[in-house]
Amino acid sequence: MASLQIRDMPEDIYRALSAKAISEHRSLTQQALVELIKSLRTGRNPARVQVLAKIRNELSHSALPAELSPEFLIAEDRLR
Repeated sequence: MASLQIRDMPEDIYRALSAKAISEHRSLTQQALVELIKSLRTGRNPARVQVLAKIRNELSHSALPAELSPEFLIAEDRLR
């Protein structure tokens, strides 16, 4: 079976993946594989693309720092 090593992973992604792994009683490797499979099977969801575009638009007109991407905000919300 093939293996994969990920370098320079953003810290927020690592923390979110770690938290998800703990909540699902999986290792970090198992959780990464589950998330990759799920992502590849679902493809691009048009509704999600629209929501992310709306969030990006609202962020560009708000006082929030630009580095808070919609993906980051959604990932943080899911950890609550």
